[in-house]
Amino acid sequence: MSTFPIRRKQRNRKGVFNPEDTANVRHTRVGIWDLYEEIDPKLAKIPGASRLETYLDLGNSLPFVWRMLKDVGSIRSCWTLLFGYLVMELAAALIPALSLWYSSQLLVIVEKAVEHRSVDQSILFKIAAGRFTCSCLKRIFVHIKRRLSVPLNQRIKQHYSAHIFSAMARLDVPTFDDPLIQRQLEAALPANSRSSIAWDTMQMTSRLVSTVVQLLSQLGVLVGVLREQQDGVLLALLSFVPALLHWNNVARTYFNPRIWAATTKNEEYIKMEGMKRVVNNASHRKEIVAGGMWEHLVKRYNSAIASIGDAASSYTEARTAYTVRDRLTIQSFLEEPMRELPQIVFTLRAVQHPAAIPLSLASLNLITQTTTSFSYVVFQFLAETGSIAEQFAGVRKLYEIRNIPNKIADGTIPYPENAQSLNQGVAIEFRNVSFKYPGSEQYALRNTSFKIKQGQLCVIVGSNGSGKSTILKLIARLYDPTEGEIYIDDREIRTLRLADLRRAMSVLFQDYTHFPLSIKDNIGLGDPAHADDEGRIKQAAALGGATEFIERLDEGFDTYLERPVRDHYSGLPEGTTTLFGRPVDYTNIRGVGGMESTNSSTLSGGQMQRIALSRSFMRSLVSEEPGVGLLLFDEPSASLDPTAEHDLFERLRQLRGNKTMIFSSHRFGNLTRHADLILYMNDSVVQEEGTHESLIRQEGEYARIWMLQARAFLP
Repeated sequence: MSTFPIRRKQRNRKGVFNPEDTANVRHTRVGIWDLYEEIDPKLAKIPGASRLETYLDLGNSLPFVWRMLKDVGSIRSCWTLLFGYLVMELAAALIPALSLWYSSQLLVIVEKAVEHRSVDQSILFKIAAGRFTCSCLKRIFVHIKRRLSVPLNQRIKQHYSAHIFSAMARLDVPTFDDPLIQRQLEAALPANSRSSIAWDTMQMTSRLVSTVVQLLSQLGVLVGVLREQQDGVLLALLSFVPALLHWNNVARTYFNPRIWAATTKNEEYIKMEGMKRVVNNASHRKEIVAGGMWEHLVKRYNSAIASIGDAASSYTEARTAYTVRDRLTIQSFLEEPMRELPQIVFTLRAVQHPAAIPLSLASLNLITQTTTSFSYVVFQFLAETGSIAEQFAGVRKLYEIRNIPNKIADGTIPYPENAQSLNQGVAIEFRNVSFKYPGSEQYALRNTSFKIKQGQLCVIVGSNGSGKSTILKLIARLYDPTEGEIYIDDREIRTLRLADLRRAMSVLFQDYTHFPLSIKDNIGLGDPAHADDEGRIKQAAALGGATEFIERLDEGFDTYLERPVRDHYSGLPEGTTTLFGRPVDYTNIRGVGGMESTNSSTLSGGQMQRIALSRSFMRSLVSEEPGVGLLLFDEPSASLDPTAEHDLFERLRQLRGNKTMIFSSHRFGNLTRHADLILYMNDSVVQEEGTHESLIRQEGEYARIWMLQARAFLP
């Protein structure tokens, strides 16, 4: 019996699944795992109701499917390729019925041979030639269809890759970080990187249509065959019953619409899996060796295995072992005996009419084989129709991600009125600002007020977690205040156009990132308008203090910080340490049976931070054009040595001109001596503000910490 094609589809049903809701959720112990299953969803006892919601939603998805077809039609040569693909699909769907017709003609020949003791060889050869031609045509149609599917898939995938890239790139920080948005984006992504939702939908739709054609054509031929054969209908029904029982067993397992979740609270198993990751992860290797940890890890791991015993398995393994116990149902028990009923009917007919044995045997083989094939197509059709509504819903989600609204609303007022004014800096004012990060109940900033005048150098100091970085993120409008207002040049920040505001500032955050691109691109993206200007890029690198070490690299500015495309190759001699100019990583042999080269850079933290600084300089200090009036630096020297830090601050002070500059730092150094304004923060509030001299005279917390840090450099 062939295995029926089963499609598992993750359904995003509305509502909440609560494992602790004992009225609607059943708890089952599966080895060391706890399985929670929805008991009876709404209308579950009504036949077909488990899919009712999905089918009702089909109408909402059809406009998006039509839009998809129009978009695909706009892609180069796609309609021509798609028409050829559909013709081959439909032609291949007619082959089984044609083969069945030729098989039925063999029965006619057998019947005549039994009756007249002779065979018409010319007809026999024609039938054999026809069957052979059918096989050849089917192979040709399938081959052409596959050849057409390659460029179709590639062009459609590229088109929707750009669609998804654009939809994701435009999202702001709080929107992108929202778990619901992440789930929506995930639902719009293809199940595998080799295809796309659009192409999968077109394939499924074409298969559904071809399945209908195959069913109708086979049914027409089968009815004609059964009508001419003694006991044909009975044999067909008996052959169909085992297939029906098999389908019911499979569908009950794979088409279960229930929502479920599984977890384990077994501390030994959790610790055992954690130790596996420790040993397998190369980043922990130095500490394992230097700390002499391996013997303890081995001992603890073996102890965990001994403690858990046979239950030490993944959920998939545990669930498989659990379900095997319940496989012997009445239906599964009857499935195999039912397969023998056609043979029993044949035997009884042979006893009654011995002379008809050859014809009955031929009829039995033809009918059972045809019925099995037909039942497979029927159940394939049911499987496809059960998935098509959900697949169409996937198309709708693919288009809906383009309309996800950002949480940070855009303003309407252009900024600034006069671009030349930015050369004199930007004035900033916080009025009773409070802020909580999404999902947090703790205030990151509480009732904060201060003013920074145009062209001032402001340094925000305080301990980690005091709210320094939050102030910079609010100025850049990565987030909006929970309470209070922020003013930029006496205009409420939320009224200004976002693109104008962000174009007027340059920001380097403490948690800066490096893109999996070349050093040249990493720096150039600081000013997208001049990202290809190598002269500006090198000037920015010099200001960031990165030129010297970049030029020592083999590929210089073309060096990738993290190569986004991995090298793949089979087993290599262990003496091979480099390939394509990159080191070979043999550790990957554990998981995939092959090896890959490492792609990450070996630059130090300080060097990586200098590249990030260079990206900021690319925008804020390299361009001679007016446009940037505010420079924000969040812990810009965290990974720099004292000499590099001193050089950096000197360059910043000398090159900033009259622009407003805001630093955040937990180190009180030379920079604070030159600050026009210092904000000392603690516990999410501004506790003290003023110049260095005025704060020292106050003898408050700033003065106390300044003296603590200064003593570290005194004899």
